[in-house]
Amino acid sequence: MKKLINPFETFSEKQLLFFGLSATILGTFLGFIFNARFDGVLDLHFNASVTWQEVAVDNLINLLTLSILYFIAGKIINPKTRAIDVLNISLICRIPFYILPFFNVNQVMFRSSQEIMENFQNGHFTEISSTNLILNLAFSVIAILLLLWFVILLWNGFKIATNAKGKKAIIVFIISLLLTEIVSKYLIIYLNK
Repeated sequence: MKKLINPFETFSEKQLLFFGLSATILGTFLGFIFNARFDGVLDLHFNASVTWQEVAVDNLINLLTLSILYFIAGKIINPKTRAIDVLNISLICRIPFYILPFFNVNQVMFRSSQEIMENFQNGHFTEISSTNLILNLAFSVIAILLLLWFVILLWNGFKIATNAKGKKAIIVFIISLLLTEIVSKYLIIYLNK
């Protein structure tokens, strides 16, 4: 269990880098196969179709945003923060998101979400199938749990990389997380114009 929530204490920086890069490549492939866009550090959306370039650019932007902003945050907490440690944190903490594309096998989640939205927008609330509601609820619960795992990994890595302690570190961490989401979302939208 400890390896799942704090691999930064167990594995070397080279192991983390190799595993993180491998997971990112696999996650990008899964996003492409299952039509999932990682369109923000904290976002995943299913689409009718995606290109591998879209998924790859999304992941690259998310990783760069996380790495750059948390490196700056790390330097605020501890000037000795190393870039490789922050890169490893960024690679490893994204792994939980790479599980989510499996939910869209045969476009199940995409079609289910579309049907719910169309019925909702047209005021046909009674026509929303209970199967689609249960499917979306189950997906939402799992997505929230994986988001929590992401934050735990990010925090544990940040604490170790920066030797963070106290309220200042928590505040810097939270502000950095909000900024990474805003910046990554903006960059992804801007690049897709």
